[in-house]
Amino acid sequence: MKSKSILGAGFGLLCITFGASANPVPLILSPSSYNFQLAGGGGGASATLNGAPVEIYCDNFFNEIYVPSNNSANVTTLGTGADLSDTRFGEVAPGATSSGVWTSITLSDGNTTLDNQDDTFFNTGDGSSSLARYEMVAYLVSLYNQSLGDNTSNNQIQEAIWTLMDPTAQGAVIDPSGVNPTGYLEQAVTWYTSMNANPSALNSFLSHFEVVSDPSMTFSKGLGIGGFQEQIVMTPEPRGVAWMLLFLMVGGFLVVRRCQAERC
Repeated sequence: MKSKSILGAGFGLLCITFGASANPVPLILSPSSYNFQLAGGGGGASATLNGAPVEIYCDNFFNEIYVPSNNSANVTTLGTGADLSDTRFGEVAPGATSSGVWTSITLSDGNTTLDNQDDTFFNTGDGSSSLARYEMVAYLVSLYNQSLGDNTSNNQIQEAIWTLMDPTAQGAVIDPSGVNPTGYLEQAVTWYTSMNANPSALNSFLSHFEVVSDPSMTFSKGLGIGGFQEQIVMTPEPRGVAWMLLFLMVGGFLVVRRCQAERC
């Protein structure tokens, strides 16, 4: 998001909405919508989706959504069986070898064993599917502390999201704020692995997230081309006590995973 546009390589908008029963539906941004601006042009905005007030957050850097603007949007509710055919990235192929797939991710935090394990997860493993990428973006957006605005952790979260949602067809991963997203990408791996061991809990979490996409997109090599930045909407229910329990579970899993990588 910069000045009057919300910039991001395919902005994935996560917000507070009550859902929509039919596609497309109105997505409206007012002149005062851009309320969560980050250093690299990301962040979020207030909007109304099908008449319901929402908060929107970016998942990708290359497209734009303008403030103010009136738009039509297709809405896809996330879940382990979600149909992603209306989304910008739903048909991007797993792997990291050609223009129709994800850009290769290489992590480096000093733990070579864990870095290699996570690189495999993202590039050729479970984390290379479009649904897994959307699921991890939903998790990362839930970590934003909007009250802190443009701070290091929020910018690292944004960069982790942009790194996840970057097909090779769009070029190299952009890092306008100059931060290292490795820590949050590792958290996303841990969260995904832990939650997918409990599909019921995962579906309960994902049911509060919707992907908002431009109906006018065309598709090339699996990537939605044109239209406004894709957005994801988040309802408030996942926060509070449920989040505390989830973080405790994921935190314990992270300790075990890192310990195994270091042969503790």
